[in-house]
Amino acid sequence: MKFGKLSIASALAVTAMTVAAPVVAALPTGSAGFGGGREVVLIDNKLEISNLDSCWASGFPRDITIDNRSSRPYLLFDNDNCGGRPVAVVPPHSIERHYGWSGVAAR
Repeated sequence: MKFGKLSIASALAVTAMTVAAPVVAALPTGSAGFGGGREVVLIDNKLEISNLDSCWASGFPRDITIDNRSSRPYLLFDNDNCGGRPVAVVPPHSIERHYGWSGVAAR
């Protein structure tokens, strides 16, 4: 009798997890610009920059796609050390393509 009660309880638990798992997986994580999202910038849809205060530099000047998922403007420069005046400013929560060499988030 005890085995039967455990089997029923186990079956109910598995059923509950089977229903709950897809629902939980479908909840937004914040990476789409809402919720408690992370402050990151994506470079060319390949490289994720999470330390927005450090200067990121490409190996050479080129067209760069900036996906700014942070709440701060992202500055793009025409040199490899994020110095001088920015050549482009990518607003928060936007995607833009510019010719540049290095970038850092505005402070």
